[in-house]
Amino acid sequence: MKARRKFDKSMILPFIICTVYALTLVYPFVYLLIGSFNTPLNFISDPLGIPKEFQLQNFKDVLFRLDEITYDENLSLAKMFLNSITLSVGLTLISMALQSMGAYVLAKYDFRGNKAIYLTIIIASMIPTVGSLPATMRLMTSAHLTNTYIGMLCLQSGAFGGCFLYLHAYFKSISWSYAEVAMIDGASDFSVFTRIMVPLAGKAIKTYGIICFLGFWNDYWLPSLFYNEHPTLAVGLTYIQTYATSQANYPLLFAAMITIIVPVLILFACFQKQLLGSVAEGGLKE
Repeated sequence: MKARRKFDKSMILPFIICTVYALTLVYPFVYLLIGSFNTPLNFISDPLGIPKEFQLQNFKDVLFRLDEITYDENLSLAKMFLNSITLSVGLTLISMALQSMGAYVLAKYDFRGNKAIYLTIIIASMIPTVGSLPATMRLMTSAHLTNTYIGMLCLQSGAFGGCFLYLHAYFKSISWSYAEVAMIDGASDFSVFTRIMVPLAGKAIKTYGIICFLGFWNDYWLPSLFYNEHPTLAVGLTYIQTYATSQANYPLLFAAMITIIVPVLILFACFQKQLLGSVAEGGLKE
């Protein structure tokens, strides 16, 4: 039988602090959920109270009548969801392909300038990109790429994104012996990458692909500037907020927020173990 751990009184204070902190994280979601079942008048009269009668009208309006209520056909939930999913999937596939190739080359091939490129990438990742927005806006406008799907793919896809460093560490930890054996059998460098290295790093690529997808899904800044005629869920929520605030219809806003949060929660719940386990494992590489 396993020995029982003795009660340690020194853990009481950390437990209380963690419990209070957890409650502060959960409370906003509970507040949104309860408020989404309320009516505008009841919410204004008692913002912190429990609804006198729970009703689903707010969710029906968000799911089926949002464009009619706001008088904006682009604010249809189906259209915003389609814009978000197509943009996020396209950006994730292209970004993970480019980042995997870039990380693999720098991790496994020793050539002049390798370390300089790696150091440049690290330094560049520390510099805020806000200062380059005017030049980016001018470039996108001159090339007629604003409010186009191709323009967003060109703007946000790159070989040195947020997951590059993790993939670099993962590829570096894979033994080069596999590649040597394949090259003896006549495999090319590209075949070694696609048939050996990618499958070996498949777990990390899938995990960081999900992280990239969530990042693109929740991105507001760039889609609001360069893709505003095709609002994603993150961008559309700000339009809904503007309408709900002007009409004092906060329960409608709460219902929209809950509806938009649900896909992300489902995705995280399905891949929770893989996400946390692979990120922790990747942090131990190199």
